[in-house]
Amino acid sequence: MARRFIGSVVVTLGLLALAGAAGAVTDEERAGARAAAEEGQRAFDAGRYEEAVNLFSRAESLVHAIPHLIYIARSNEKLGRLVRAREAYLKVQREELAPNAPAAFKAAKEAANTELPAIEARLARITIHLEGADGKEVRVTVGGVTVPAALLGVAYPVDPGKHTIEAIGEGVAAAPVEVTLSEGGSETVTLKLSPSAGATLPNEPGPGPDSPGLSATTEGMSPMKLGGFVSLGVGVVGLGVGTVFLVQGGAKQSDSDDLFSSCDPNCSAAQKNQVVELDNDARSMKRIATAGFIVGGVGIAAGVTLLLLDAGREQKSARVTPWIGLGSAGVSGSF
Repeated sequence: MARRFIGSVVVTLGLLALAGAAGAVTDEERAGARAAAEEGQRAFDAGRYEEAVNLFSRAESLVHAIPHLIYIARSNEKLGRLVRAREAYLKVQREELAPNAPAAFKAAKEAANTELPAIEARLARITIHLEGADGKEVRVTVGGVTVPAALLGVAYPVDPGKHTIEAIGEGVAAAPVEVTLSEGGSETVTLKLSPSAGATLPNEPGPGPDSPGLSATTEGMSPMKLGGFVSLGVGVVGLGVGTVFLVQGGAKQSDSDDLFSSCDPNCSAAQKNQVVELDNDARSMKRIATAGFIVGGVGIAAGVTLLLLDAGREQKSARVTPWIGLGSAGVSGSF
């Protein structure tokens, strides 16, 4: 029940944020976060956990919401990345919620408290010792990921499974060691460094295929094409938000007109106040609808333009600038 509740609220966060979140986040960012969270929820439900991590990470980068972190944790757990899952759960646990925080945020905190202990119990731990370093700078890696020097000699958590441990420095190297760690298991490994004429301290490795980021779903896609698709997504969400609030604003205005017609000219003070309140609600919703349509128009216009430009970008350079006017929007530039 908690998972279903959190999920249903995650996919509406962008709509609520557009209506009244802090001004530090733009309308485009809020709309984009909602679109990414919706796609992330669908990916998670379909078992596409790598894609879900990617999409919820994008949503979180735009608008912070701890239900995003819950699904990042759950997706990483499904992928066997227990260390990353644990860190996401811990971020949720450390979050200080206001007394009037949304119910979904409180449910996320409860979910983290419930689900984290099972992750902790499954984590493996490894202790790595070095022999023969003799004061030389040595880089130790586990599965290609550098181990901070501060963790050498300390039992620290790693994902269960097979790991290759290596060490290399200037003029010294150790034979790689392979270990297979069971869930909840622990292992101590000693790497014995010996002189090696060709050994040099390698550069810091770049992000690997297991690193979080955009590579899993954008490999081979140009930045312009990616921007086009993201803009189209933002545009569709903006138009959807505008439509919802336009319909709601029209309903409020209709309720106000009906109430006024039923009591005029002998409306009581309470009825007059209710008419004014309905009118104010209608105006607020129509303003939000207008903002949604503007964001949607800019997003779709920019998305289409970027995709068209991408198709012929080999021979052309372009500058595109979205513009917003009173009740209208578009893009301009040189092509």
